[in-house]
Amino acid sequence: MDSRTALYGVIGNPIRHSLSPKIHNAAFQKLSINAAYLAFQVDKEFLGLAFEAMRALQIKGLNITLPHKEDAINFVDEVPTDLDRCIGAINTVVNRDGRLLGYNTDVPGFLGALREELQFNPETKSILVLGAGGAARGVVFALAHAGADKIYIFNRTIERAHGLQGYLKTHFPETEVKILHSPEHAKDEKIHLLVNATSCGMRAEDPAAFDLQFLKKEAAVYDLVYSPTETLLLKKAREQGRRHANGLGMLAGQAAISFGLWTGQKEGVRQIMLEALRQ
Repeated sequence: MDSRTALYGVIGNPIRHSLSPKIHNAAFQKLSINAAYLAFQVDKEFLGLAFEAMRALQIKGLNITLPHKEDAINFVDEVPTDLDRCIGAINTVVNRDGRLLGYNTDVPGFLGALREELQFNPETKSILVLGAGGAARGVVFALAHAGADKIYIFNRTIERAHGLQGYLKTHFPETEVKILHSPEHAKDEKIHLLVNATSCGMRAEDPAAFDLQFLKKEAAVYDLVYSPTETLLLKKAREQGRRHANGLGMLAGQAAISFGLWTGQKEGVRQIMLEALRQ
């Protein structure tokens, strides 16, 4: 590191579990890019200051994680792509000479992970999504964009679930969006995939994010949580013989796209990051 070292990072709360510094720094090193990537814990009330610091310190790029993905969109100068603007949540910020551009790389990262980790194509399928925050927004918009027939939303706060339902219907009126008011109601639905888009499972004391007894046997399980690598939800999915995967594939996929936005480097980046995660 020297005076020319470019600085990148991730902001969230909590942040200590993040593997993003490991994989981005591995890519910088492998590709001989003079840059460093750090993790910053930022409380909600200081989010605006964090973006001002990005400008003041000339931080070239940031990733945004829980719980800031929705609020972060209020502090960037532009969200260039239509789909990202529709989602209303961002996970990547590019600093172009003090002008901050926001993107959501979760959408292509998530769809790529479903394809590669579970060999799952959302088109014409019915999917149950747990959560209604920024991560869930990216997931449901990705699924609707990929042609899902039905999307079910289950969230502890029903009002937030209804808000996400209405927001998605505005942009994808052809996709049926339903609210599950309790896990038991899933028994009556033909659900092909369960996606956990909440933080449940990150702590050792967390229960399983959903009771899998209410899903039919053919339903696969994808958990966006990647630390620990096997949450209680995924442990139960494995014991029941279901197809399942954690968020590591999505992490590498969305991170590689962010990396490309920042540096212009795309070829082989995802593989470098996957290898770093396996180590």
